[in-house]
Amino acid sequence: MYQCRICDNMNDNTSFKTREMMFGFRDRFTYFECSFCGCLQIKDIPTNLPEYYPEDYYSLSVVKENALKRFIKRKRACQALNMSGFGGNWLLKIWRTPPLIRWLEPIGIKRTDKILDVGCGAGQLLLDMCNIGFTNISGIDPFIGHDIFYDNGVKILKKELSDMQGSFDLITFHHSLEHMADPKEVLMKVGSLLKKGKYTLIRIPLASKYAWRTYGANWVQLDAPRHLFIPTEKSIKVLAEKTGFIVDKIQYDSNSFHIWGSEQYGQDIPLRDERSYSINPSKSIFSSKDIERFEAKARQLNACGDGDQACFYLKKI
Repeated sequence: MYQCRICDNMNDNTSFKTREMMFGFRDRFTYFECSFCGCLQIKDIPTNLPEYYPEDYYSLSVVKENALKRFIKRKRACQALNMSGFGGNWLLKIWRTPPLIRWLEPIGIKRTDKILDVGCGAGQLLLDMCNIGFTNISGIDPFIGHDIFYDNGVKILKKELSDMQGSFDLITFHHSLEHMADPKEVLMKVGSLLKKGKYTLIRIPLASKYAWRTYGANWVQLDAPRHLFIPTEKSIKVLAEKTGFIVDKIQYDSNSFHIWGSEQYGQDIPLRDERSYSINPSKSIFSSKDIERFEAKARQLNACGDGDQACFYLKKI
């Protein structure tokens, strides 16, 4: 008997097997698909789940950048925020609006607003936000080894969301909510921390889309067993209604990763394998033309609402 953790449906839910393929452990796990809301979720959460977040897990490290690269990123972002500054306009023309700004722009967030990033790892995104002038930001993640305090004032605490107190103008989940066992409980806590009328921003993979329909158990964003559930738009709406939010906006933001990653898994090539495009592009099974084609496909899927991940803007009511 499989009961959906999102909508509580127990009827006609179907199971399937998938493997851990980020690190290539190839351990097999049972997931199931809810017949009502379409959510995919793991049947039994492993008791040894922390073992699947080793020290080299991607979010637990920070990319070191030199001063020039930080300067370029700051100028580009400031131009996107309509802040005057020499040189920003041509950077924006070359590299377009930074993803960080695209995510924050729809809700008119101010750089002095109090922001909490949940499941932030070592805080790469928060460091990028600090670099462009956000001054009241912090993060939490239970999987980091210890609290982190950066020289620029950014702090990352080894905490669960349930341990947090205070009030915030924005709470974000950048591909972290799907790693949490009880999303309803999480969003109830978020509601207690958010000011009325403010937002929680949830970036998350989406089931029922082209990638799931095409690749099934080889879909890279299943990411067993770390992804405990993968919702649909309907799942997110159900969660919002149960926890005091409305879904105000949706922004689809897939990229080529969901195609080349899934194609690799179909060829039994893990994400961290020497043959993987993410590790060794020159030794991968894809040409540069293939990647260009995958990027074009991802843009097309986003445009028609069929991309495999999205940014949800949930407004507290």
